[in-house]
Amino acid sequence: GFAVVNDFKYCNYWIQVGAGDGFDSHNTLTESARLMADARMRGMKLVTVDPYLSTSAAKSDEWIPIRPGTDRAFIMGMIYVLLFELKTYDRDFLKNRTNATYLIGPDGNYVRDKVSGKALVWDSGTNKAKSHDDPGIKNLALTGSHKIEGVVAKPAFQIFTEMAKTHTPEAMSEISSVPVETIRR
Repeated sequence: GFAVVNDFKYCNYWIQVGAGDGFDSHNTLTESARLMADARMRGMKLVTVDPYLSTSAAKSDEWIPIRPGTDRAFIMGMIYVLLFELKTYDRDFLKNRTNATYLIGPDGNYVRDKVSGKALVWDSGTNKAKSHDDPGIKNLALTGSHKIEGVVAKPAFQIFTEMAKTHTPEAMSEISSVPVETIRR
C-alpha cells in the first residue's frame, strides 16, 4: 500500500496542490485531520491550490484558484523562481539523499558501470565517473557535462534545470491562470 504521513509537526507553511490531506482524503484521514488541526493551532499557514472551493480550500489561510489540470505548470513556475531568481535549494540534500547526481546519457537513461550495472555519478573531487555508492567519492557533481567512454552525460539535476529554464512564472501563469505575482510569492 501507499501510505505516508506528511510533516505536520515541523512544517510552518503548507502548500496543498490537488489534495485534501488533513481534510478529506487518504486512508489515514482521522489521524491526519487531528494532525492538521494541531499544526494549524500552533500557527502553520495553509495555502490550497485547487480549481474549486474544496473543504481544504475553505479551511485554508489562502485559496488559490487554478485552471483544472494545470498543477504542473504552477509548480514548475515556483521551481523556476527557486532555482533562477532566488537561487535557493538544498544542495547537500540533493547531492547526498537523492538521485540528482546520477549521470544521464543522451538516450535519457542512467549511464551505468559496464561491470556492476550501477548508475554512475561524476566525482568533481577526482574528476572522474564512479558508481553512485563508491565510498571514495570526494565531491558529487550536480551540474556540468562529462564525457564517459565517448558518451556525453549530465547529472539529472543539470538536465532538470535546463528543462526548468523554459518554465518562467509568466509562461506558467498563462497556462495555469494563477497570477504571476502569486507564483512568485
